[in-house]
Amino acid sequence: MNTEFNLPEQVKQAVHQNRKIEAIKLLREQTGMGLKEAKYLVEDYARAHPDLIRAAQPASASGSTNLLLVIAVAVIAYGIYRLVS
Repeated sequence: MNTEFNLPEQVKQAVHQNRKIEAIKLLREQTGMGLKEAKYLVEDYARAHPDLIRAAQPASASGSTNLLLVIAVAVIAYGIYRLVS
């Protein structure tokens, strides 16, 4: 694994935000590097800095999870209501 990374700051920021595809695209645009090399370099950098990578969860994902939870509770409550009545 490469321990010294000379990546552009934008690429590092994209990796830290867990946007690896964007990081690879930026690296290729800024250096003219091939796809395979850029992919390996971004992945190596991400593996070398796991503590800096933030979990990327879209805001809508938590909302849809909450909606599914509410629906599940409603279905269970309705089932219990039908059993009792």
